[in-house]
Amino acid sequence: MQKELLIQKWLDGELTNTELEVLQKFPEYASYKKLSDAATLFKDTSYDVEAELSKLNSVIDQKRKEKAKIQWLRPLMRVAAVLIIGLAVYFSPIYGDETTVNALASNTASVALPDNSSVKLNAESSLKYTKKNWSDNREVNLVGEAYFKVAKGSQFDVVTWLGTVSVLGTQFNVKQRVNYFEVTCYEGLVSVSFKGKEIKLSAGKSFKVVGNNIVEGDTNDNAPSWAVKNISSFKSVPYGEVLKEFERQYGIAVETTNIDTEQLFTGSFTNTDKELALQSITLPLQLKYNKENSEKIILTKE
Repeated sequence: MQKELLIQKWLDGELTNTELEVLQKFPEYASYKKLSDAATLFKDTSYDVEAELSKLNSVIDQKRKEKAKIQWLRPLMRVAAVLIIGLAVYFSPIYGDETTVNALASNTASVALPDNSSVKLNAESSLKYTKKNWSDNREVNLVGEAYFKVAKGSQFDVVTWLGTVSVLGTQFNVKQRVNYFEVTCYEGLVSVSFKGKEIKLSAGKSFKVVGNNIVEGDTNDNAPSWAVKNISSFKSVPYGEVLKEFERQYGIAVETTNIDTEQLFTGSFTNTDKELALQSITLPLQLKYNKENSEKIILTKE
C-alpha cells in the first residue's frame, strides 16, 4: 500500500525529491514512467476520455477473469486510466472502497473517518483507508504527518514505512518522513511497533527515530502545535529536517552552503508568515538567507 501512495503522489505531481528517489527504486517504476511519457501524447481535443475509460474498464474486467499469469497487467492498466484522464483524479474512484486524501504543500487537510475518528494531515502528507468493514478493520496508511483523534472501538492501526502505531481510542501525532519517525501521545495509551519491538507510550510521552538513533522524550503540550497553532515546533531535531518542514509549509526550495544540516535544532517557526519563519530558523544559528527567486532561498553562514 505504501507503494500505491507514492505512485499517487507522483501522479498528482506532489512527490518530494527524496520520495521520488524511493519510488525509483521499485522495479515497476520504469513501466510507470513509460506510461507517463506516453500519456503526454494525448493532445487531440476530439479524444473521448469517458468512452476510452469505459473501454479500459471493460478490458480490466475481462483480464480479471483470465489466468493468474497475466493478472500483473491490471495495476498498469489502472495507472494508465489515471494518466488518460489528465493525471487529476485519485485512485479511490477506480478502486471502489479505497479512499485517499492528500494535503498539498503549504496546506493541511481534515479527514472524518467512518467511525467519527478525525485526522488532520500536515503539508505534503497522504492518508489512505478502506471504508468496507471499517468497524472490524480500522487501519490507515500514512505518508507524512498527521494528528489523530481516535474514537473508542476495535484496534486502530496507523501503518507507515518505518513502524505501525496501534491504539483503541486516544489522541496522538505520527510523523513519518524519510529517515525520520516520531510518535507523540497526548491522551490514552499508544503502542508503537518498530523493527520487531513494541514500545508503549502514555500521555505526554514521545518516541523518535532519526536515522539510526532512537530517542524517547516528554511533552507538556495537549496537541501538536502545527495542528492547533499553525506553528512547527522541534526539539533536538537535525537542522536538515527543520528545513524540509519549512519547504513543505511554504512550497519553496531551500539550498544551503557550508552549513551543518546534522546539527540539532530546538525551536519553532510560524506556518503563516514566511519572513518571520525564516528569521526564526536562521537567526539562532547566525545564518543569512538570500531569496534567489520566488521558488528558492539560499542559506549561508554570516
